[in-house]
Amino acid sequence: MTVPVTNGPHPLAELSRPEFLQARDAVIKIHGASQPLFFRAIYLQEPAKAELLPFLNAEHSGNLTDSTPRPIRAASVEYDVLLADAQVFHRAVVNVTTGQIVSNQAIPRANNAYPHFNVTEFQLFEGHCMKSEKFQEALKEYTIPEGFEYCIDAWPYGGPDEDDGINKIMQGLVFVRDARKNNPDTNHYSYPIPLIPVMDWATKEIIRIDRLPTGGLEDGMEPSVASKVPRDIFAKSVPAEYVPELLDVPARTDLKPLDVVQPEGASFKIHPDNLIEWQKWRFRLSVSPREGAVLHDICYDNRSVLYRLSYSELTVPYGDPRAPYHRKQAFDFGDGGIGRAANSLKLGCDCLGAIHYVDAHLAGPDGTPTKLDSVVCLHEQDGGILWKHTNYRTDRGVVARMREFVVQFIGTLANYEYIFAFKFDQAGGITVETRATGMVSVVGIEDGKTSKYGNVVAPGILAQNHQHIFAVRIDPAIDLFGSSDSNGHTQVVVEESHPHKMNPDTNPYGNYYEVRRRAIERATWVDAEARA
Repeated sequence: MTVPVTNGPHPLAELSRPEFLQARDAVIKIHGASQPLFFRAIYLQEPAKAELLPFLNAEHSGNLTDSTPRPIRAASVEYDVLLADAQVFHRAVVNVTTGQIVSNQAIPRANNAYPHFNVTEFQLFEGHCMKSEKFQEALKEYTIPEGFEYCIDAWPYGGPDEDDGINKIMQGLVFVRDARKNNPDTNHYSYPIPLIPVMDWATKEIIRIDRLPTGGLEDGMEPSVASKVPRDIFAKSVPAEYVPELLDVPARTDLKPLDVVQPEGASFKIHPDNLIEWQKWRFRLSVSPREGAVLHDICYDNRSVLYRLSYSELTVPYGDPRAPYHRKQAFDFGDGGIGRAANSLKLGCDCLGAIHYVDAHLAGPDGTPTKLDSVVCLHEQDGGILWKHTNYRTDRGVVARMREFVVQFIGTLANYEYIFAFKFDQAGGITVETRATGMVSVVGIEDGKTSKYGNVVAPGILAQNHQHIFAVRIDPAIDLFGSSDSNGHTQVVVEESHPHKMNPDTNPYGNYYEVRRRAIERATWVDAEARA
């Protein structure tokens, strides 16, 4: 589906504000202005690979002209139609040049298929809970210190049971915070209450309150029993503040300044359509509400390397088998969207040096583009020694420093911050780096007890065992344009080292290991787990 378009934006360029509004208005038009809609996301619909490759081939070969056929400029629009008794989720594709609807599919709720949660939904959940009489009654089972206030972290709900109905379900972890400190950033994770409200998002009703197990090693799997007498579970609790003005111990003052200075500016170049050039690297950058930073058409020294590179999912399974903790497993990209949760980055805190920031636009509930400032930062950093050799005969050493170009974004999902970075170096290497920081997710445990499901990190506080599993989507394109392969094909090989046991015939001294190479013939997964 390609049409000749002259003097238009690059097919991989982000949606402009007029294009964003064109997509929204096209959807509103087909439903009528009186039909309530809830917009979840509006973003660039990436062209199909088969449609984009001829354009990229002309671009790489220097034959790109105004008459070069281009894929249509399209937007993906995800939204709900709000009916009296239900919400119907739609996925539409809109031609933002003509305003025509290319496709529009209502997603059935069969097989427990539900749309992702919107930031607005996470924000509104606490208010709906606090209005519930059922939830207010459950809160009476516990006493809280004077001057404390309730706060609830909204969480996705892992697959409804048959009794939950067909609507989308949300759950929440309940805490209290010390409001006496007159600081909205006081840390509530020190004070968990062992209750989880479960809400039907369509009706905004709390359908039940789950009681949480708070026992230790010697106790069973059962949750705590509702108490008729209010229990004081915070008698030995201690605060765990993190904002500087609330710390009992002042921040360190014995570090002298460390300045990252680039007096002649940065060595990279950013073009208006987010084409980025640094050293021998060249690629395009976009920001997806689901994936965050996405890199396209990555080339090194005029040779194609990757067609597309992004993170695709992050899941955090918790290893506590006691109900209802089996539902405590987030899919932070699919359920929440790391692009929607992206931080606005700040110079001197998140990034150092000569920084270029990239903004993004997300859809508000009414489809209006809402600007997020500085969600991706681009910068150079010193990466230590790239190469060194010393001639031991003359004692002369020759060394080259490693300069890295970094594309970085950070997302906050409730208690966790995730730092994602794509690092390009001068030796043709790409490193994909993830770091986790923020707060560990905690629940309550009875005083003096220990658990095989986690570690007691403070009185009455259990940090459950869990994992962070990251998935990276890699679409290779080694020499895709002008390939030495007569068929224009490229091949990716996975290479692994495997140990061999000692034996008198093939490994008599135990030093042999085998290098195994496996050609990737089709789209598949590769486990990056190190082998013992």
